[in-house]
Amino acid sequence: MTSPNYKVLVVEDEVPARDLLRKYLEDWEDCEVAGIARTGVQALDLLKKGEFDLVFLDINLPEKTGLQLLEEMGDSIPVLIFTTAYREHMLRAFEVGACDYLLKPYTKERFDACMGRALEQLKLRSLSKLSIPGNPDPVLVFREKGLVHRILSSDVFYLTANGKHSILHTKSGDFETPKLLGDFEKELPGEEFLRIHRKYIVNKSYVAATRSQPGGAYSLFLNNEDETNLPVGREFTDGIRKLFKK
Repeated sequence: MTSPNYKVLVVEDEVPARDLLRKYLEDWEDCEVAGIARTGVQALDLLKKGEFDLVFLDINLPEKTGLQLLEEMGDSIPVLIFTTAYREHMLRAFEVGACDYLLKPYTKERFDACMGRALEQLKLRSLSKLSIPGNPDPVLVFREKGLVHRILSSDVFYLTANGKHSILHTKSGDFETPKLLGDFEKELPGEEFLRIHRKYIVNKSYVAATRSQPGGAYSLFLNNEDETNLPVGREFTDGIRKLFKK
């Protein structure tokens, strides 16, 4: 029997629901239940202390709801599967980046399909960590319209903030994902990408030209098919000056 590769946290206040998840997970040798939480506060404490790869999270929990828990977790969120009896939370679950949504009561077949998607995302995350020690990862992993994408950062022209979502403008087209621009900024190689505006991050290798504007502002032109022209925020002009410094 192979050793488990992924640690699972089950956050569920109802005993039958907890037992069912543990029973179903027994068939997945890659995963082990490494933690159990019965309330949102317990879950938050475990997530801050331990490293979990996958979380089954009930939305309606004592002390803190599943959504409140995510707000306090910030950026450090493992692969996430919501479990709840209420369908109206489904849209919100995907907005915050959930891998899947188990609507109670669910069958073993539905659970297995959900686990298949979760393992695919876990494997993609593992691949994205295979980089030279000390250097940022060159691969971006994100969710868009139910699919998990894996794109080389070098194929990204620029990124745009769109409310609580981000749009990646790439060689393969545009992708909108429920992930904040600030989260992408932490993952992108700093020597290759530059924040030029509260709404924009650009790949330096595609920057073709800049133009000064009245009042000390700049606009930036990219060397892509659309010949994109982007504004530069006043607080980000130092980065542009350094980029074009001889």
